[in-house]
Amino acid sequence: MRAQARLAVLVAALGGCGTAHGGTPTWRRAVLVELFTSQGCSSCPRADAFVRDLPALGLGRQRVVPLTFHVDYWDNLGWKDRFARPEFTARQEWYARATRLRSADGDSGLAGLYTPQMVIDGQVHLSGGRRQEAQREMERAGDRPALFQLEPEVALHGPSVDVAVAVSEGPEARRDLDWRVRVALAARATRTDVSRGENAGETLTEAAVVRALSSPMALPGERGAKVRVRLTKPDDVDASNLEIVVFVQSQQTGAVGAAIEATGGAR
Repeated sequence: MRAQARLAVLVAALGGCGTAHGGTPTWRRAVLVELFTSQGCSSCPRADAFVRDLPALGLGRQRVVPLTFHVDYWDNLGWKDRFARPEFTARQEWYARATRLRSADGDSGLAGLYTPQMVIDGQVHLSGGRRQEAQREMERAGDRPALFQLEPEVALHGPSVDVAVAVSEGPEARRDLDWRVRVALAARATRTDVSRGENAGETLTEAAVVRALSSPMALPGERGAKVRVRLTKPDDVDASNLEIVVFVQSQQTGAVGAAIEATGGAR
């Protein structure tokens, strides 16, 4: 089964540009929004609900591309999160250690890891429960001009998901920022009955739950060349419930240069 998606996306390199006050925000590109969460954290369901509600808030996939990463450092505190992976915790640690992440309040850096942490555009972090502030940051990011165009082609062969991505650079894209392509497989919707821990007795419904993430891949070196990635679809994710997200991110700054979602099956 093949699905093709095409979208001009992306991000202004490091400079920020605010959303105009009043009126309808201008969306020039899709914005990558990551939520670091855990089923063992009592503050997380509210943030998970925010991600789930994004389309109803007018922030569908052409405006906001969400990815929910379940971290594993809550797993020894009463409930083992079935979606948690150490590599997702490592991604959150990378943001704290190696990027220029700043808080929505303007402070630079990050004192430590926390959940629910939302990272917008690879540059701004805040609690995933702060809906209004998060939406403002999404709007600001969406108003920045595009740097890249992504053209992914997706083919499903049983459990194998093959993604070939053509990347076109805009004139302002800076190669010295070490842009890399990554591909994530996510479950569009999940449901979990939690019997222990801080959320004992709750049924958690979550969206855009990441199940696999590729390693960073270098941009194509020649015009017309494509980045090719193969990932394995988990057995418990139906093709109709699969989301495939492609994004380009600077290894030096964390800034996201492009993001696009392509389906792997019927919605």
